[in-house]
Amino acid sequence: MDIFSWLAKGTGLLYFLPSMMVLLVVIVVCVRIYVLLFVKTLSPKVFKTLLVPVVLLGFIIWAIPMNMGFYDFFRAKFS
Repeated sequence: MDIFSWLAKGTGLLYFLPSMMVLLVVIVVCVRIYVLLFVKTLSPKVFKTLLVPVVLLGFIIWAIPMNMGFYDFFRAKFS
């Protein structure tokens, strides 16, 4: 059973990988900025609670350009 048969065709989900890598980078940058700004000023309980909205903000920052055509760019480039 070859689970990587879609890689041999040269098509498939290869356009999906760059957009997911961009998502990871955007979320890491948002969290890093949040940590640099608020790690010493907020209490640990509030700091940890606000991590979820920061990650969601990173997802929204990523999703808007993907909806505007970056996803199609990656699909056209790797298809």
